[in-house]
Amino acid sequence: MRVSAYVIHTRPFQDSKILLDLLTFEQGLIRGVWRLPKKEARVIPGSFLCYEVECSGRGDLKTVKSLESVQSSLVLEGLPLYAVLYAHELLEKLLPTNLPLPDIFTLYQWLIQSLCSGVAIAPLLRRFEVGLFSELGMGINMVSTGRGERVKPNQLYQFHHKFGLRPYHGETPKQRPILFVDGAVALGYHAGQWTDKQVLSLAKELHRNWLDSLLSGKPIVSRGLLPKQPFQGERHLGVPIFRAL
Repeated sequence: MRVSAYVIHTRPFQDSKILLDLLTFEQGLIRGVWRLPKKEARVIPGSFLCYEVECSGRGDLKTVKSLESVQSSLVLEGLPLYAVLYAHELLEKLLPTNLPLPDIFTLYQWLIQSLCSGVAIAPLLRRFEVGLFSELGMGINMVSTGRGERVKPNQLYQFHHKFGLRPYHGETPKQRPILFVDGAVALGYHAGQWTDKQVLSLAKELHRNWLDSLLSGKPIVSRGLLPKQPFQGERHLGVPIFRAL
């Protein structure tokens, strides 16, 4: 089997072998064993470099027979590098193995190329997360309520993990919501208006809680590499509230 792949994680395995986690166009996330070349030419496969990979095996752990780069490596340093490490950790923890997900491969390519262009990092990560959730069938519905009612721009909503959006009229919720949000901001999120500060702030708070739920509270270690910016905005009943400006 030959696949196009990016190396998203490596770790030692045996004396002359390493384990590779590969994001491939054809088979999604696959894990394989790679025998390192002779010591005088021993180079561990690098990240941000697209390879043509030949591998074999019917089990979950493949044998990687060859790795040949098909393009020049991208150079990422500082915050862009930390952003990709965060993306790698999400891919490893959320993707099933051996399931073709070509759109996620394309999404990852877009992310690393965009980070090399010097544009703002936060909107890129939020767009990457949205795409990842969507392709995995874990998308966040911000265009209709849990009952299927269309979101109204001038209505305030509460958002719950299980129930999604519910209209809020000032009552004390029986269950604590993740956040409160104006319909206009929710619709801006659905439309991908990442230049809107309220939409971007909403996405950060929403995605953090959504990921914590998907991972059952397991820590995302690479979060610690990115700037810490706790929510400093308005709260209602101790919960963040996002109003249209």
